[in-house]
Amino acid sequence: MEYKSKYMLEGQANVAVGSIITLIVGVGVGTLVLIFVGSLGGQTWQLVETDIDAITNTTIKDSIKNGVVSGFGALEQTGDFLPIIVLAVVISLVLALVLGFTSFGRGVGGSAL
Repeated sequence: MEYKSKYMLEGQANVAVGSIITLIVGVGVGTLVLIFVGSLGGQTWQLVETDIDAITNTTIKDSIKNGVVSGFGALEQTGDFLPIIVLAVVISLVLALVLGFTSFGRGVGGSAL
């Protein structure tokens, strides 16, 4: 005989819920990474800027500065697209909830669509 907990019998334990929680946590972690990479990158630049300025070879110095500017430009562009990424994830979550609860929640099959 298969064991089913009280929550599974009442339809409260669903596989889609775990996936949705994972997606929400993933979006939160992605947002924090963008915030911390920007602030920590700026702090790192302030710490090493004098060392870079002390380099006598102008070609190497210019290459390093161009690389840093390019990195911050890419970070800024990624941050600009973050709201679109979050919107796409929210739409996916809503669809997963609707389809998950209607097809798996009662065990009957069928879909809201």
